[in-house]
Formats: sequence, C-alpha cells, structure tokens
Amino acid sequence: MKINPFNVSSISNSVIYDYDFSIFTLVNDLIQYNELLQSCDKAGFNHENTEFCYLNNAEHNLHDGFSGLNRAIHIAKGKYIILVHQDIRFNFDGIEILKKRIKDIEKRDPHWGVLGNAGGNFDLGEKFIRISDPSNDDLSFGAFPAAAHSLDENFIVLKSSSLLAFSNDMNGFHFYGTDICQQAIFRGYSCYVIDFHILHLSSGKKDTNYFESKQRFINNYRRKLSARFLRTTTTRIYLSGSQFLNFLFNKINILFILRKTKLYKLISLRK
Repeated sequence: MKINPFNVSSISNSVIYDYDFSIFTLVNDLIQYNELLQSCDKAGFNHENTEFCYLNNAEHNLHDGFSGLNRAIHIAKGKYIILVHQDIRFNFDGIEILKKRIKDIEKRDPHWGVLGNAGGNFDLGEKFIRISDPSNDDLSFGAFPAAAHSLDENFIVLKSSSLLAFSNDMNGFHFYGTDICQQAIFRGYSCYVIDFHILHLSSGKKDTNYFESKQRFINNYRRKLSARFLRTTTTRIYLSGSQFLNFLFNKINILFILRKTKLYKLISLRK
C-alpha cells in the first residue's frame, strides 16, 4: 500500500449548516433594526434556528449592497440567507410559511438560487409583488411563484449551497437585487417571486442617487453582455445573444474571413 504523507480528505456532497436561516441587514438606524429583530422573534425566527448579523452604517456608509453583502453571505452559517431591509417587519407571514414556500419551490425547481417578495421578468409588463407598505395594503399582484429576472432589495432569500455572489465591480445601494438575479442566471440558477407577505415601512424613492446607480448598472452590464470573439488554447469562439450571429460567425470559413476585417478587431477590443 502506498502511504500518502499528506493529510488529504475528500469533499463531501453533504453540508451541515448551523442554522436554518442567516438574516443579514444593512443598518443605519439601530432603533429600526431592533424593531426588525422583535418582529423576527414574533414570526418564529430565533437564535436557535436563525443567525442574526448586521452591517453597521450608523455613523458612516462603510458597507453597501454589493461588497458589504458579499462579505455577509460568505460568512453565513445558515442553509438559507435572508437579506432584508431594516424597515421590514414580519407582521404577517413567518418562518413556517417561508419554509413551506421554499419546500414548494424546491419540488418545482431544485435549481433555484434566489427568492424574493417583489420583482419582474422581461419587459412585457410582468411585475409580481406581495407586500404591504405605505402605498399598498395587503398587495398581491401576479400569480405565485413567478419566475423573475430581477428582485426588489427589501427581501431576498439566497440558497447557501448555490454559492452566489454580487458583482465585485459594482457598488451602491440600488439594483443589487437585479444583479444577484443576473449572476444566478449566468450560473444556471433560477429566481422566483414567492407569496410571502411582509410589511415594508417605506415605498422607496427615486432620487438622484437612484438614477445614477441605474446608469452605472446599465454601463456595467453593457460590457458584460457585449458580443465578443474569444481565443481559447484550442479554438476561437464568437459569443452573443443572437442565435443567427452565433451560428454564422462560428463557421470556420466565415471566422477566417472576419479576422481580416476591422469588424473583428472592433468587437474583440471593445470594453
């Protein structure tokens, strides 16, 4: 028998989590956060089944929705990670309802990665919301569960085993719900809006910061989704969202001709 001098162990498919849930919150108002914790307790989230952590922005905005929450989700000890605003109150549905919704989704689609209570799909007028806020009392809009490509940031649930993360090259407090959905979809996971009714004390506002964040998000994904020619160690590939162009430009003869043109260089060098 050959003796291995190293202490080597194999990776197991099964993971043991310390908690059912990890709840992380960006906090700039500790009173609001304490009220959130009280509502969590009444809804069945306690220190036996849930890990509670917050990112302290009380004095300065040290943590944002991208790098800050990335730090949070990578230290989470729960099977499911809840990212929730400090002004959310679990006044209606609680932990047992959430467990049921997750169980139902798991049966429907084992490859889900992200859940929320509000979001949208492609721009076909499809928006799904389950919430109460200052503008809406017991709002239920759409059929649930609903496949989504974007989720509102007030309440997001991540499956820890998906190992998802927010974009490392973005920052701010807007559109990280959309970003995590896109990252999930890129990695083969799906996202859903579920029927989980909670209270949000704010309806949100579209200020200058919001529109600046929107433009940064658009610019960031313009680069990520742009058409491109790639050179691997064994072949050349053209990637785009067009089925026709993918078929055409990945033909060896066409690709050879394209490489002699300015178009090839323009697309290849575009950032």
